Amino acid sequence: MPHGGLRSTPLQGLLAASAWLGWARLAKRAFDFLAGALWALWGLIALSWKRQGAQGPLPEPWESCPELRVYRGGDGEAELLTVHTQPYSFQVDLARLAMESAYFEALSRSRMQEASERQLDLSHVPSGTFRAILEWVFSGRFSLEEEDLLPAVQTASYLMLPGFLDRCWAALSPLLSPQNCLAYLGFAEAVGCPELRALVSGYLSAHLLELPAPVTERLDPQLREELAQLRFKGRPMLCALRKENVSLAPGVPLEHLQGLYHRPLPPEEGDWRCATRLPFQAEKWSFSTAQLLNYLFVMGGYREKRGPRSFTFRMAAFRYNPLTGTWRSTAAPNKRRRHFSSAVVGHHIYAVGGWFLDSLLPPDSSTRLYTAVERYDPWADSWAFVSSLPMGDFSFAVSLSHDLPLCTAHGGCIYALGSIQRTGEKLLLCYDVAADTWQELLPTLTRADADLPGLYFLGGTEPLFVVGGNAQDNVVTSFCPSTRQWGPARTLPKCSLAGQGLALDGTLYMASSDLEALLEVELGVPDCRQLPPPPFPLSYEAIFLLHFPPEGCREEETESRGLQGH
Repeated sequence: MPHGGLRSTPLQGLLAASAWLGWARLAKRAFDFLAGALWALWGLIALSWKRQGAQGPLPEPWESCPELRVYRGGDGEAELLTVHTQPYSFQVDLARLAMESAYFEALSRSRMQEASERQLDLSHVPSGTFRAILEWVFSGRFSLEEEDLLPAVQTASYLMLPGFLDRCWAALSPLLSPQNCLAYLGFAEAVGCPELRALVSGYLSAHLLELPAPVTERLDPQLREELAQLRFKGRPMLCALRKENVSLAPGVPLEHLQGLYHRPLPPEEGDWRCATRLPFQAEKWSFSTAQLLNYLFVMGGYREKRGPRSFTFRMAAFRYNPLTGTWRSTAAPNKRRRHFSSAVVGHHIYAVGGWFLDSLLPPDSSTRLYTAVERYDPWADSWAFVSSLPMGDFSFAVSLSHDLPLCTAHGGCIYALGSIQRTGEKLLLCYDVAADTWQELLPTLTRADADLPGLYFLGGTEPLFVVGGNAQDNVVTSFCPSTRQWGPARTLPKCSLAGQGLALDGTLYMASSDLEALLEVELGVPDCRQLPPPPFPLSYEAIFLLHFPPEGCREEETESRGLQGH
């Protein structure tokens, strides 16, 4: 029986080892390996690693010298195991191999014929691949070209060499690209390698919206959703960004105002740190923000110099990826909007309201709110109009302190809060995304229920919280969409609240310029405390949540201003 009988009785010895250790999956790995080795490795990976017509490499010394295919461990007197690969055989110290490989550990402890005869048939394993593994085990050397990595991964998975696989992942990670990522993913699924699949999925997830259309179009919906959820595995951080700047405060460097700052989410303590800076050069800008798929979208425009004495206002939109630290230009809304609200439903961003953006002058009596509503598709990088706001007797007080109208998304709907002109009552409008229709949600909130001439924030889930104020106090109330009932009004100490706030698990985070602090408001109580502000004077900030990778673990590090000139 040649080489211990593996060829005449396939997997017999391997199944015995598997039974000895209780590892049924060991046998399954062998079947998967043998079934997929011929077609999955080269048929699936259609990459141009080897140039056609190029001469093959010259034979290496170990191929012609059997002595160079002998690998001894610390005990030079140990009996060696002969391993037959394709096309060469090796003599190896089984005990040393067993320290790194669960496969060889099972073999060393078993009563298999291969162990007793010291002969093992691995003729389906390329000799060069097996030698690379032996070099790592016995000498600590790891040197594989890209075209050799996948055979090594397949063999090391079969032989269960976790340490060697870790080196393969480290070598493979920087080689992943949009051109080869789907091929690697298909290979991982074909040979049943969950570690490789996780590595490639991590790459696809980190670059989800940066992937070209030919790649994303081949992602089935279930995989796309899996990749989207992977983007939220990082640490959640509370973020602050100056969303509008119309003047320069004395003594404040412009670069401080252009920073995107983050800190640990309370109750965890920590300092504000600058993650990136806005990807343009300007002293004045106005943007609204949205968070989708753990990307930050900023949409609006900035003042751009034209000539020695003239300026023009340029429409612009950008997308920031916290997993890679990079900015990309995106399509701007069709309408030139300033102080508009954004809401996210599913994989779409909705732009609601705002007024004409052509300069950063204060609004006047002629300023009118846009009724047009637009929907952004991040996969197509395009905007489309949907059903407009039904104004009628509905009005919104134009303000430089807040986006208009106040909007939030919940349960597949977008809610917009405004006032009835004749009575001053507060009324919620509900936009059903699936039906593309608006409706009024009665009852209204009357002045007797709550004195709210000023509206600052709308957000939350169930219920929706409304924060506003009058001359004496700030007021918190709520509305339950399922029962269509308003909750009681409660007061908070009077202070200014401006910009875009964040409601998270019943807590509101919003900037207060007169207190020079970020407020943490428990909406259900209500109660509030002050958090330290980011390192610039507060004026009109967006507060939001992004998930960042651990320090030093970004997929790529690039200069945040790399989009200048777009």
